[in-house]
Amino acid sequence: MFTEYFYTFLRRLPPETGHAFGLSLLSHAPIRVDFDVQSFSVNTSFGRLRNPIGLAAGFDKQGKYVKALQRLGFGYIVAGTVTRMRREGLPKPRIVRREKEEALVNAMGFPNPGLEKFLENISKNKPYEVPVVISVADENPQHLLECYGEAQRHADAIEINISSPNTPQLRHYFNPALFRDVAESLAAEKTKPTYLKIPPYSNSEEKEAIYRVVKIWFETGFTGVTAVNALLVDEPRVSARKGGLSGKPLLPYMLRVVSEVREMVGSGFEIHALGGVFTGKDVYEALRRGANTVQLYTALVYRGPYTVKKILEELRHVMAEKGVDSVESITV
Repeated sequence: MFTEYFYTFLRRLPPETGHAFGLSLLSHAPIRVDFDVQSFSVNTSFGRLRNPIGLAAGFDKQGKYVKALQRLGFGYIVAGTVTRMRREGLPKPRIVRREKEEALVNAMGFPNPGLEKFLENISKNKPYEVPVVISVADENPQHLLECYGEAQRHADAIEINISSPNTPQLRHYFNPALFRDVAESLAAEKTKPTYLKIPPYSNSEEKEAIYRVVKIWFETGFTGVTAVNALLVDEPRVSARKGGLSGKPLLPYMLRVVSEVREMVGSGFEIHALGGVFTGKDVYEALRRGANTVQLYTALVYRGPYTVKKILEELRHVMAEKGVDSVESITV
């Protein structure tokens, strides 16, 4: 009752204000989701997970709230995204709700405290209860390499974000020659499983560019990808007039990309499915298309702090209906 009251209150606040206040409250809230069922356990390159649901990057941009977020039942947490130097992000307002679609549009622009402070923050959350992945990004390839090297010391895995729709300067990484140089530089520093976060596509030209970098990433020997990031859309309520759409409308984009990447790379490459995951059925479909795990963000905004528990309960029912006895037996 206490939790539901505050969740309702937070939903009445402006999105960014509600998010910040909610994280602060969560640090002191008596919430712990324990839903450890053996059939949900799944193996990844960064450890055996209690379930396949991860918290996507962007929820904890400062690396301060990992300890609190772990209590919500996630199989793993992605913290960040962090850049080499501190950033304020784009001007406010920069995030809005699309209630009818159960979606968000954000034009954040990587607000974060910078690598040094971020790693100081996240170190205070150790020891981790579940694996922690750190998301890093930077338009400058040398700065990206520095972030990568330092972040690996504090994480179980790394996610390289070259696909934020609100940072157009990142698009130069889709130049095949540049990307191959960057991938090879990162590979020389690799000590932890590393994933490339890729965007959705809206046309054949974008599809070709995305799959070209995925192929290079795969050939360079990296662990896998996270698919997909938010979709750039027009949104007059944010100051930038454009932003990244996340939530339910992203589900068909995500399922399509997961299927195509799995067909392209085969079974030895890990895929974390992100985009529109709200229900147990969504998780089942993503795993069936070839994902190893799923990630969510927007569902937590609309379904509340017990989202993971609700989704796992739904997933258990779907698995029973399909005659499936474990999460790992879903994945193609």
